[in-house]
Amino acid sequence: MSAIAGLIHLDASTVDRDTLQRMQTLLTPYGRDAQHSWHLQNVGLTRTLLRTTPEDSLDQQPLWRGTEKLALVFDGRIDNRDELCEKLGIGTEQAALMADSELVYQACLRWETATPKHLLGDFAIACWQPQRQRLWLARDPLGMRPLYWYQRDDQIAFATMPKALFAIPGFTKATSEEQLHDYVCLIPMSGPKTLFKDIYRVEAGQVVNFENGELNAHFYHRFDPEREIQLESDEAYVDALREHLEQAVNRRLRSSGPIGAELSSGLDSSTVTATAAKLLAKHKQPLAAFTALPREGFDGPVPPGRHADESVGAKALVRRFENIEHIIIRTGEETPLDQLQEAVELLDRPPLNACNMAWWIAIRKDAAKRGIKVLLTGSMGNFSISHDGYPYLAWLTRKGHWLTLYNVYKELKQHQPTLRWRKLVRPCLAPLLPNFLWKLRESAQGRALGLKKYSAINPAWSKQMGSQQRAKQADFDTSFQPAWQGRQQRIQAINKMENGDYNALANVYGLEMRDPTADVRLIEFCLAIPESQYLGGGQFKWLLRRLMKDVLPPEILDIKTRGLQSADWPEQMDRAIPQIREELEKLKAHGSASNYLDIKSLEKALDDWTSTGALNIKEAELRYRIRMLRGLSVGRFIRYADEQNE
Repeated sequence: MSAIAGLIHLDASTVDRDTLQRMQTLLTPYGRDAQHSWHLQNVGLTRTLLRTTPEDSLDQQPLWRGTEKLALVFDGRIDNRDELCEKLGIGTEQAALMADSELVYQACLRWETATPKHLLGDFAIACWQPQRQRLWLARDPLGMRPLYWYQRDDQIAFATMPKALFAIPGFTKATSEEQLHDYVCLIPMSGPKTLFKDIYRVEAGQVVNFENGELNAHFYHRFDPEREIQLESDEAYVDALREHLEQAVNRRLRSSGPIGAELSSGLDSSTVTATAAKLLAKHKQPLAAFTALPREGFDGPVPPGRHADESVGAKALVRRFENIEHIIIRTGEETPLDQLQEAVELLDRPPLNACNMAWWIAIRKDAAKRGIKVLLTGSMGNFSISHDGYPYLAWLTRKGHWLTLYNVYKELKQHQPTLRWRKLVRPCLAPLLPNFLWKLRESAQGRALGLKKYSAINPAWSKQMGSQQRAKQADFDTSFQPAWQGRQQRIQAINKMENGDYNALANVYGLEMRDPTADVRLIEFCLAIPESQYLGGGQFKWLLRRLMKDVLPPEILDIKTRGLQSADWPEQMDRAIPQIREELEKLKAHGSASNYLDIKSLEKALDDWTSTGALNIKEAELRYRIRMLRGLSVGRFIRYADEQNE
């Protein structure tokens, strides 16, 4: 993995080497193993490298050959090296001596801005063609590697992280009020704008092209909501999923060091871990599996339908594989604020879940101490392998397939004898209601989430910004009405996600995050499968359950509750009260934080904090874990963004 940056002066003036060096220095934590820059007249490029694949030892970026009139910096990993070499006519012996960046360089010479269509993997590309005075930038279809850009009259700049752009003389940090508002209100990011004024992101699956100072952008990849696969039998779908999943995992096992995996009690991480362990066992290689748990002996309250101890399922899985080393990570002495400043500064944005940063960082630090270079995750599984199939019920209702719907109910009842028809009324009819009726119903039953309940936004600022209208324009609905078109719903959710910054953050700790469930080909396959394959045989997530029935233990397959990350957060809050009071005082003294955040209500909530044992856990999660801690996270970011340039 690399962190990349570049600066182009459109007025033909020479690039300042000191500026380029400052950009490189700011990105060095994300690429600790090697740092190199290149400059020629009005252009400068830099790359900092973290070696995570064997081929990274061959990396010689930035790449420039004057005879070919093309300069390139590349951040990422190419998973279809053999396929790409065949297209480019590169032989096996020659390919063995080429880093991924060199293969991408050759592809850019052949296909220019069409290159990303031929690549599979996690990547960000910046390519400069001096004869055309053209710079083009691109990210992979899932946006697993970040890339930001900035343009003014006389220059264009880009970087893996925004912080490197602030090294440019005359360009200072300034928050974008519109985007900060949306972040505080949990409105998903859409379009190229970011939390920083005048800094834009290359969106997932997009090429951004600057030629002679003119900007043009297009998407080279979009998931197709109309594509559907029809196979000859139910078992054929299982076999096809097995093939796609194993390929997706195997593509992510190319590593220059040991491999680890995050392992919870959920289907996604356990499926990834089990599949990786099986594939690694063929080569007699181990796998380190990390499970985050509350403090030893924790027995505090958890919301209905959740469980705190995820080690029961994780340990049961580990017992089935001789090559898995199980590592338990506990962060019981931490508070949600301990890691907050570190996370904000390295992410260049506020983390949405401050509680989870403690174990998230702890796992990566522990993995790095063990020399692990790759950490597998299953974060995107809900959109691919473990889709639950709920929209199928509403689809059958809408289409009037009453007999099929009745048979589905009978099968579900066989697995859940206490199931009654009324339990299925909501998933059958809720997606079909007009949105205004749905909202009225949710409000009447006390399930509607008003902005004040989950967001710490200052009410005056909310009114000024028109929060409700902005949410409507972004197609963001806090009533969370389910959809009857499962495929479209998943694609919309995928398009609203931004994964790159957290993947870059992991590089700071010396390793690379890889998510097989975010494999483009795997997702395209899973999206194209009929909904009936996800809900059948009396089970939701039926496809994955059939695939893993003889692999995962009953402690994972049969569990009726979901794991709760950082379940001991109320105890962490108890310890954090003095820190929170101090933080609120700093926000009150800050010039603009009070304009954005409702600090008085946060102080009131802190005064109302009760002992852990007396908590109403559902109300406490909304008021403190979500509203207060996310508000404090945003407050830290506001203070960070107002600091002077480094």
